[in-house]
Amino acid sequence: MAKSAGCEVRFSCEDSFRSDAEDLVRVYRAVDRVGVDRIGIADTVGIAHPRQVSELVSSLRTVVDCDIEVHFHNDTGCAVANAHSAVQAGATHVDTCVLGIGERNGITPLGGFISRMYADDPEGVKMKYNLPRIPHMDHYVASAVGVHVPFNNYLSGYSAFSHKAGMHLKAMLQNSSTYEALNPDDFGVSRVVNVAHRLTGWNA
Repeated sequence: MAKSAGCEVRFSCEDSFRSDAEDLVRVYRAVDRVGVDRIGIADTVGIAHPRQVSELVSSLRTVVDCDIEVHFHNDTGCAVANAHSAVQAGATHVDTCVLGIGERNGITPLGGFISRMYADDPEGVKMKYNLPRIPHMDHYVASAVGVHVPFNNYLSGYSAFSHKAGMHLKAMLQNSSTYEALNPDDFGVSRVVNVAHRLTGWNA
């Protein structure tokens, strides 16, 4: 009835990575045959690692024709890596949130995920997304919900593009890509070079 009314239908299983893989495949194959638009894989407690993710998504990609959505919690610090692995294995949708805000340690942070994708394909990501909006969103949401943007946050933390170690500074002044995988200009933020910092030393 939902599809006949023009609605998109998604079927998702909780705690997918602590569930029996054979059961998951059987259930997802069945709902795919019924005609859902998308199935969802959820790492509800953040227990998965990239190899598990790749294996499960790759397996499901061979048995379903519908889209595959993934949802990763960050309890063990793998949310970005897991999302990236899922996309490489054939996932079509990734749940993200500004600053990764969510239950417990949150879910895949938008800025971190975009950074990871940018590292693979800068030009493709620049064409598809309005990258300078991400740092602005981080600060807007942080202010709205009453939290601070972490100093080491992807893209928007004040130390994200900050350099102070002497050897780093010397190399950065010659070629910024030496110690930057991401170009701050593409994200609308500035690079900070601390030439007089107490950690700079004599090598700058």
